[in-house]
Amino acid sequence: MIRAELRKQVRRPRTWVTLAALAGFAVALTPALAVSGPERPEPVGDVPLLIVPATSGLTVPVIALSSTMKFFLPLAVAIFAGDAVAGEARWGSLRYSLARGLSRTRVLAAKALVAGLLAAIAVGLVPLAGLAAGVAAFGWHSLAVGDGGATALNPSLATFAPAAAVGRLCLATAYVAAGMTSIFAFALFLSTVTTRPLVAVAGGVGLAIVSRVLNADYLPGVAVLSPLAPINDVDLWQRLFLQPARTDGMVAFGELQAVYATVFLGLAWWWFRRKDVLT
Repeated sequence: MIRAELRKQVRRPRTWVTLAALAGFAVALTPALAVSGPERPEPVGDVPLLIVPATSGLTVPVIALSSTMKFFLPLAVAIFAGDAVAGEARWGSLRYSLARGLSRTRVLAAKALVAGLLAAIAVGLVPLAGLAAGVAAFGWHSLAVGDGGATALNPSLATFAPAAAVGRLCLATAYVAAGMTSIFAFALFLSTVTTRPLVAVAGGVGLAIVSRVLNADYLPGVAVLSPLAPINDVDLWQRLFLQPARTDGMVAFGELQAVYATVFLGLAWWWFRRKDVLT
């Protein structure tokens, strides 16, 4: 059933358009950085990190991951999760699958696993495409990272050998992928509730937007809700590129993702088992 679902999703233009758009964005950053001045330090994220693109091609995947983690990646994840059930329900093919006596739990599990695989590929594709384009343009050199929060009297500059930088980039990518779990679970739940994929996708993106709004750094009045916002701390991976690396808050963020996933995947299973799709 999983292989059949994977073949079905691979044949859909939506899958390739989404992945191509993400890869294209990451690759397009390279000429954009080259034109805007590769010798100029680029601030990355809220830490912020300061990196000079021309010094190493490894700067491009770091910038690409930071640029996509708050909107483009949640959008891609919501597309795969939101269309998983609602897409077939809309066209009536889900009705025929269930009419053949297939277990609803197995059907939902197969769709969730394939959608999750595509979502993970989408996240990993961004730094991978950025790495390929960046190394081709700027070379395979050590990555120098400055701490934008350091003072002139207390500067902070870390230099990572290429292999070490790639290792930290892999950890950062895994962290961002884990941070998309809440968006994925919520969009999948909505996909079982509605027959309109756009509604489920919009709901997943909406959760990401609301999460960013409920940020105490921007709106001090929502400080009590900020710790519950699902992707507020998705940018903590940037601290992996400080020296020494800082991991405070990352475990708590993972625990929050686990709570969101448990609640909304559980609701998706409960609703889908009771949903009338055969009439």
